[in-house]
Amino acid sequence: MEWLIPPDGLTLWLFALLLIAGFGAGLIDAMVGGGGLIQVPVLIALFPSFAPAAIMGTSKFAGVFGTASAYLRYAREIDIPKRTLAWGCVAAAIGAFFGAWLLTLLSNQAFKMLLPPLLILVFMYTLMRKDFGHAHQPRFDSKTEPRVSAATGAAIGVYDGFFGPGTGSFLVFAFVRVFGFDFIHASALAKGINVACNVAALTLFIGLGHIIWASAICLAVANLAGGITGSKLALKHGSAWVRRVFIVVVAALIVRTTLSVF
Repeated sequence: MEWLIPPDGLTLWLFALLLIAGFGAGLIDAMVGGGGLIQVPVLIALFPSFAPAAIMGTSKFAGVFGTASAYLRYAREIDIPKRTLAWGCVAAAIGAFFGAWLLTLLSNQAFKMLLPPLLILVFMYTLMRKDFGHAHQPRFDSKTEPRVSAATGAAIGVYDGFFGPGTGSFLVFAFVRVFGFDFIHASALAKGINVACNVAALTLFIGLGHIIWASAICLAVANLAGGITGSKLALKHGSAWVRRVFIVVVAALIVRTTLSVF
């Protein structure tokens, strides 16, 4: 079955490149999202003949391990609102499954065109608000917050299943801007919901055979290590430092997604 391994096998240089890309993606993703900025382009460059669904399936398989390890690390250190997380996860999983199904039928070119302007707005807002994400001041009561989380999770879940790059960053931004969380709590919630998105989309991709297994396993090991390292760094340095990383990652996403359009 051609999707089990690359056409020329898993060579040593390919193995090393996948480990480096997977670790970097897990590291960045654990802090502010945007790991796909590293991982997906590498997979596309290495396997240009594979369908987009196979690239996304491989990336999401690895991403499950990185985001899950990061979430567990956050959960041990900070208080995470469980109902808000649960509602967001369920809605995001449904949205991601639907988005992944759409990917098997439609082109995602429209998303490529729309993404750079959206990222520029996120970048400019974060840059202008110097105190953005420094203080943890939740805006909603315990009944409203899970519902808003569900709406946020559903919308971003569809995007994640269908396209993907920047999902974690959009989730972090939403939890800071809409919910009033600091960057540490926002990153923790984003990781939990991202796991749900990845698992839901991955269920469909695996069922349809859209995954490059040998490469996915290499990426997963590296993602796991990167996720643990990234969450440790975020917890150690705090929200102000994570905000700076967020700005850098979003700027890089703007450049990368703009170049992919032209």
